[in-house]
Amino acid sequence: MTFDVEPPVIERRRKRYVLPAVLMRSGTSKGLFIHRGHLPTAQDTWASLILAAMGSKNSDPRQIDGVGGATSTTSKVAIVAPSQRPGIDVEYTFAQVAVGRDRVDYSGNCGNIASGIGPFALQEGLVRPKPGQRQMDIRIFNTNTSRTLVETVDVDEEEGFEEDGDYEIAGVKGSGSRIKVAFMNPAGSMTGRLFPTGNREDTITVNSPQGGGGPFSVRGSLVDAANPFIFVDASTMPLLSMPWELRSPQFLGIIEDIRQAGAVLFGLASSIDAAADVRGTPKIALVSHPATFLGDARCGRVPDIRVTAFSMGQPHPSLQLTGAVCLGAAISIEGTVPYRIAASHLALLPTPERTPSPPISGHSKYDKGLVEKEVCIEHSSGSIQVDVRVAVTTGRAEVESCSVSRTARRLFEGNVLFHL
Repeated sequence: MTFDVEPPVIERRRKRYVLPAVLMRSGTSKGLFIHRGHLPTAQDTWASLILAAMGSKNSDPRQIDGVGGATSTTSKVAIVAPSQRPGIDVEYTFAQVAVGRDRVDYSGNCGNIASGIGPFALQEGLVRPKPGQRQMDIRIFNTNTSRTLVETVDVDEEEGFEEDGDYEIAGVKGSGSRIKVAFMNPAGSMTGRLFPTGNREDTITVNSPQGGGGPFSVRGSLVDAANPFIFVDASTMPLLSMPWELRSPQFLGIIEDIRQAGAVLFGLASSIDAAADVRGTPKIALVSHPATFLGDARCGRVPDIRVTAFSMGQPHPSLQLTGAVCLGAAISIEGTVPYRIAASHLALLPTPERTPSPPISGHSKYDKGLVEKEVCIEHSSGSIQVDVRVAVTTGRAEVESCSVSRTARRLFEGNVLFHL
């Protein structure tokens, strides 16, 4: 096999290929970070290399012959490069590598992996701080969604990324320095619209369930902010799916049925069969009242909502960062399923706890049409806070930014060895 890069930077040694890379824990995900210059120019040639490096070649569900972790959250790749775009420092393409399938999905972004782009760029010399600078903003462009992120990272005394710190995130043991990730104007990442159906709440009908049985419908909001998500009101799920057994084939089949039907409503798939072929987007999550009325340690108050997210056909161990962004936006806009659930939960709270999501930056909840609020989202591993800014006018809402915080750590650097 020959590459259209001169000189070839993926070195072939007899039948073995050598690819320089860095493995990073990025938020609650883990992925391979690769310089774009170490891959062929044409993106349509990347898949075979990525599949072989990660161990998904020949649809191996264990990824035993590669560096993938055999789960959707540990089977990710970021391809990073300096940017020539005005006002942008670096850009990256995200690749979700299927586990047990011979497929690479470029259809969406991953917020957790995104949180490692700034640290990687700083460590690799793609961006440089000013002398003595101890914190810097890095402007990042995601090619999957054509959206910009601004990451605020700490700088160490050697002008690299300061990994050590006392910030903790749910789903990761230990602490690190805080990485603030601001998704700028995240709406319409794939569809061009915040609410692609034109509705803030829709009925999603499944006509032919995979597990048999008759048609059923659920209520949900189809929202496109950072990534397209289907937020399903858990109370409208069919009775045959309850009580939930998150990993049972029947329950996961129902979730996938809803996701595929939602993909057609989103306009992201022309048919159910086409939706089944792209499992990365849209993503799906169930939303409900929080499991507790007690104050949350991270947010310092009762959470606004609980989410059970899914990724590539399996329960997500916590929540995708783009899911937190999208849900944070949805819960801040009247008329959506998340807004309705959060409002009804608020009404159930004891009087001392019955306060709306607090404003950020000292602003009132509404300031010249601008909604600024802190949203606290409960998930299976803990909680996450999202700072949301939404410009509200009559009948319209425009998401200005959603900010979340993560940590990241470089795990190893060197060469991935593989055969094609």
